[in-house]
Amino acid sequence: MGAVSTAKFCKHKTCPSAEMLLGYTRSTLASELRQQLSAHLDACDFCDAELYLLSRFPPAGAASCPTVKIPFALYRLAKDLFSVSTNAAGRAVEILYERERLSLTDA
Repeated sequence: MGAVSTAKFCKHKTCPSAEMLLGYTRSTLASELRQQLSAHLDACDFCDAELYLLSRFPPAGAASCPTVKIPFALYRLAKDLFSVSTNAAGRAVEILYERERLSLTDA
């Protein structure tokens, strides 16, 4: 069985913000914008998944939460962690397991 690629499953600069997606779920967007967003959702699996997540689990106080940019260093770390191949990630888990091996008496 081959590895599944997630290279295209990401938010792009042209993707709508989470706030806009929330507006879509709450039907507070203008009709033309709603149609454009609907067309985008048909073509973008990431935004469609984000919309599903936001509609099922809306953030508490979303209207009062300001948008905050993720610090570059944190963004870089997350990107590096998610881009690690599954073999390397599996090996890292094995190394950690070997260092922290627990026995039944540790529980």
